[in-house]
Amino acid sequence: MARASFFLIGVLALVLYLWFSPQYLPSTVAFVGGEIVTMSADSLGAEALLVRDGRIAAVGTEGEISALAGENVHTIDLAGGTLMPGLIEAHTHPIAAALLSAAVDVSGFTHDSRADVMATLHDAAEGFSLGEWLVAFGWDPVMVADLEPPTLAELDRIAPDRPLIILTQMLHDVYANSAALKAAGIDRDTPDPAGGQFVRDASGDLTGTVREVNAIDILVAALPRPPQQAVNLMLSLQYGRYARAGYTTLGVLGPVGRTDDPIGTLRDLAEDPRVPVRTVVYPLPAQIEDGDLRPGEGGERFRIQGVKFWMDGSPFAGGAAWAKPYADTALTRDRLHLDAGHMGALNYEANGFAALFEKYHRLGFQIAVHVQGERAIDRVLDAAEAAQDRHPRKDARHRLEHNALITEDQLVRAHALNMTTSFFVDHIYFYGDRLPELVGHTRTERYMPLATAERTGHRISIHTDNPATPLAPFRALRTAVLRQPRRGGLTIAPAERLDVESALRTVTIDAAWQLGIEEEAGSLAPGKRADLVVLSHNPLTTPPEQWTEIEVLATWIDGRPVDARALSWRNVKLGAALLWELAFSRS
Repeated sequence: MARASFFLIGVLALVLYLWFSPQYLPSTVAFVGGEIVTMSADSLGAEALLVRDGRIAAVGTEGEISALAGENVHTIDLAGGTLMPGLIEAHTHPIAAALLSAAVDVSGFTHDSRADVMATLHDAAEGFSLGEWLVAFGWDPVMVADLEPPTLAELDRIAPDRPLIILTQMLHDVYANSAALKAAGIDRDTPDPAGGQFVRDASGDLTGTVREVNAIDILVAALPRPPQQAVNLMLSLQYGRYARAGYTTLGVLGPVGRTDDPIGTLRDLAEDPRVPVRTVVYPLPAQIEDGDLRPGEGGERFRIQGVKFWMDGSPFAGGAAWAKPYADTALTRDRLHLDAGHMGALNYEANGFAALFEKYHRLGFQIAVHVQGERAIDRVLDAAEAAQDRHPRKDARHRLEHNALITEDQLVRAHALNMTTSFFVDHIYFYGDRLPELVGHTRTERYMPLATAERTGHRISIHTDNPATPLAPFRALRTAVLRQPRRGGLTIAPAERLDVESALRTVTIDAAWQLGIEEEAGSLAPGKRADLVVLSHNPLTTPPEQWTEIEVLATWIDGRPVDARALSWRNVKLGAALLWELAFSRS
């Protein structure tokens, strides 16, 4: 009898935990008792904020807000915390991040040596696995100093009978064993796809290295697809991680991941009113054509915005199309195995890309292109200029993504073409101490030129490109202001530091402008959506050195606090649906 009572109490407690949510509040909510960071030009006297029916109704003194609120108001005491606009991650890959959360972690964030990485791989190969394939993620020869690329023989010894693939941290190289290559139908006679490579030795035999997106896609196409309900659950969990980091809107650039319908998966998730983050999507060209998608399609929670291209590859895999060769150093020779004078390749020839650019420009898409090196940027700027000459669009806001070595002249030209820039500033934090070995000291002094972009008129965003680097917006913001590498050493390009307010704009109002949602989000102003984040400290008055200590206390969308818990009611339902799907598939 006692056991039954304890069981019933436990079930009741779980139901109450799952069902309780602070989302069920009156339509009028007032925030008082803390600091208000509006990120708008008119922020004087901001002591309190009033939300009515999911929109910001007023910002002002506590007395003004109290007079406007009326009787049926729920008051939130910030208890000394800080209210500011919900953060915006301008460039991320949630499906890939969700699926890779189940991969074996071999990253430089958790490993210090090659021996540690190889031990992890051996343990994973010998341990329990739900699937036939063994997938690892995070191999990083720049972050882990002695991480020599694995040979095909090594990979075959780790997993002689099952497919094994190791994805590098920036996802531009993959290492595969013989079983994985065979499963994908890749042999010594398989031609390299445009912009990709199945790396071979001097005898023409495969080495197991697969380079760049188009070749990697052929390899991972052989991976068994996870059940759709598993994808749904993992993606929902990933959205919770974004919300717990303070994000309320995501820019999803190039939805990739092992699911039959990435766009539909994102749409189904995002349109659920319980999901804690909005989604602005830039599909791949094939996804646009297959789905007959149009810019602006969607609603308040999910919207098609643009189209995504890759013009070059990763700086940390030899793929960046610099204007001059990679530096000839021990890192480039012995770890990345780049020949002296190595130049990263461009993924599109000039005329073909210009035609593609013009096509989507005319259709009204915002075009976003991965560019790291100057040659890649020039090719995109040439295409943009040709498209604008023939079909002018005054507010196209086409995007240049990452921009490792974009020059001042290129920034001036991009601004004149109504283009905008988003910077992957985590390169400075995680790899800054190795940059001189990749590009030399002179080019390091202009790496990720945030201040130059701002000075030449750009409204910039910064991003983490998750899963390429971990979610932590205030780490990235701190790097934009301090430009100090994780492992210490000299400040990287100190002239390119942003001031505190400019840095905060890169994840609020300027990021919103870049995504085309500045009328709805990015600042606390009457009429805008009440997408909010509550922080433990005010970043305007907290020294940037302490920004990573700032805690996200709550995230709100449409005037309601979101449920970002892993054990949320939605996730429990998705878990039950997954169990049902697995049981049904086995019956």
